[in-house]
Amino acid sequence: MKLVATPIHLLHRVTRTTTTRRLFSSTSVSDRGGAIIKGANGTLIHLPPAENPVGRQLYKKALYCPSTQTLKTSAHVGTDDDNVVKKGTVGVGGANDNFISPEDANTYAYNAGLRLLATIHHQLDGDLTRVEQVLKLEGMVNAEPNFSGHLNVIDGCSQVFVDAFGTDRGVGVRACFGVGSLGGAVSCNVELQVRPPTDAKS
Repeated sequence: MKLVATPIHLLHRVTRTTTTRRLFSSTSVSDRGGAIIKGANGTLIHLPPAENPVGRQLYKKALYCPSTQTLKTSAHVGTDDDNVVKKGTVGVGGANDNFISPEDANTYAYNAGLRLLATIHHQLDGDLTRVEQVLKLEGMVNAEPNFSGHLNVIDGCSQVFVDAFGTDRGVGVRACFGVGSLGGAVSCNVELQVRPPTDAKS
């Protein structure tokens, strides 16, 4: 199935692991500001816009290696549904003002996955059919020392790739771990097997 930017003619309601619901309008541009793609089961996925590196820009958001046919991304931090980076400590105690619940962190990880997918979509000039396999997803959670729910948090990001590419192509190996400080509550990066473009010379 070819994954291409697709006009949306119906209202679609997307429900995350929290009770928050996002209503998408019937336009040809995602309410998140980026492309609209069709997922593995035909569901429309709304992407945020692809972004440039931040700071001194001494890195790339993604890099494709023709010799190994792999695409690797830089880390993409989690955001809320308005694409605002969310900072804080993930845990279950709620002892400080910067506390973030595991459920909210899962949503931020999901949105980090959408940001990753937007970068990949941009890097491949909109041709997501080139993605042959998700190889590895890595997720970091800025968590309390006794927090052990990292896997459930990063499930949010993994779900994006399952929605986009299915349970075969969209699932690879995964590493999840907690860190003591981070630019956001959650950060994810991914490595993909990507075939050359159809016009590539042998």
